[in-house]
Amino acid sequence: MKKKIICLFFIIIFLISNFFIIPLINANTQTNSSFSNENNIIEMINQVNKSIIFKYHDGLMAFGARYTGSENCTLAAEYIYNCFENLGLNVTYHDWKLSGYKSSNIIATLPGKDPDSNAIFIISAHYDCSESSMGANDDGSGVAGMLAIAEIMSNYSFNHTIKFIAFSGEEIGTYGSLTYARDAYKKGDNIVAVINVDMIGYAVTLEGGKLISFMHPERSTWIFDFAETVSNDYYDFFKLLVESKPNHRGADHQAFVDYGYDGVWVVHHDIYPWCNTPLDTPDRLNWSYQVNATKFLIALMGEISNKPIDVQAVITAPYEGYLYILGFPLISLNFLKNGFSGVRGITIIFGNAMAKVDIISNEEIDHVIFCLDNDFLFWDSDPPYEWKIIGWFITTAIGRHILRVFVYTNSGKMGYDEMDLFMLTKPQYKGKWPPSQPCNPYPEDGAMNVSVETNLSWDGGDYDPGDFVYYDVYFGTSSVPPFKEKIGPFRWDQVDIVYELPDLISNTKYYWKIVATDVQGASSKGEIWVFTTK
Repeated sequence: MKKKIICLFFIIIFLISNFFIIPLINANTQTNSSFSNENNIIEMINQVNKSIIFKYHDGLMAFGARYTGSENCTLAAEYIYNCFENLGLNVTYHDWKLSGYKSSNIIATLPGKDPDSNAIFIISAHYDCSESSMGANDDGSGVAGMLAIAEIMSNYSFNHTIKFIAFSGEEIGTYGSLTYARDAYKKGDNIVAVINVDMIGYAVTLEGGKLISFMHPERSTWIFDFAETVSNDYYDFFKLLVESKPNHRGADHQAFVDYGYDGVWVVHHDIYPWCNTPLDTPDRLNWSYQVNATKFLIALMGEISNKPIDVQAVITAPYEGYLYILGFPLISLNFLKNGFSGVRGITIIFGNAMAKVDIISNEEIDHVIFCLDNDFLFWDSDPPYEWKIIGWFITTAIGRHILRVFVYTNSGKMGYDEMDLFMLTKPQYKGKWPPSQPCNPYPEDGAMNVSVETNLSWDGGDYDPGDFVYYDVYFGTSSVPPFKEKIGPFRWDQVDIVYELPDLISNTKYYWKIVATDVQGASSKGEIWVFTTK
């Protein structure tokens, strides 16, 4: 087994060829049904028409084929930049270089009005096309729809920040979106959802004229669910229903998913046979469908950018796309050009690593659950929320896994984040369970008039016969009690644990906490308890 691990390790090292700075944060969230000022949404929907969309589409078509790196592509970028600037939006270029190509993404920002929110919602499309195509539908339709939406929404305000992004490099490997998502992750941008609009100008069947497709990974299903509610609520204005389809890695949303964000690809239902050919011309478009799709999308963006975000779970460690050896992030993995392989953004762990999660919420947090794949592995009810990643339940931890983190508030709301891992380690825990979470404290939590001669006691133990447990005692007058002493080992079936204290001070509030750790290194943290002496 050791030889196999070493062999796999050197194969991976051979594939590594680039270095980046360590990123700061990523984000993910769960939201509920639609929420907005309905009159404003309807007002925006009613401003969408063929004239406003055609204006932008015709302007883009004037540049002909817009292959990434060509003069036409550069001129098209300037056109889109000027369109955004004329709307009074804050516009920037995001320049990128990759694999011999260089180009620019164009980002227009509509700041959110909620000063307490750093959430970002993105609607995107790609303005490049293949060398021989005008890209009327792929993706001139998406760019025109996005620009029309930007023009209308620029006259309104929304709780959260909206970014309108025109990407280049999509047809050569989603290079523009990849470099942007990577850089956004390194900066710590709190991107909640990416609505990538790529081909919304075609419908030839009766069924196709009534549907718009959402291709998405499982983690982004909440976006589809939200969109479904929006389509139902405003159906009379555009007569489109959304349909859920399996994810496709070849569109610009995937780069964000690879870096830990949620994203979907929005596309028409009917198959378009002229993609990336000289026949992808404006006369192929179904303008009635294009208008309805744009109406639906402006309703979606208006609703989702106003929705209160109850709780976000944010995995801050390990870092996306890094190689970890014995708990340390050594280098960033250069799998940038491997979008279809599923390894872009994957984190490789050789030995172990610490999982950490930050929580963005105004509500009280009850607990956090860490899982590998679908296996519950660790419960944490006390910040900082973290867990040492080890394959407790896994016969062999060598292979691909998903780190899943669930955050629960006291009111029952849930936030979720996940990360793709490739683990090169053997299981470090021979039993099935970590120690029991310390509970049933004495003195009871919140007790008053406690004797100064009291001792501490709690229920502990372990579910695995033959295991042994140590207890770290934290005790003091600070609300975050300092470490005092490690006691043990205790047998797995010794439940009643007692810790002797020296005489305490009268009329004083004391805080204490117990952390149980077994001989395999698995641990469970108790809550912080408090009592006051008489």
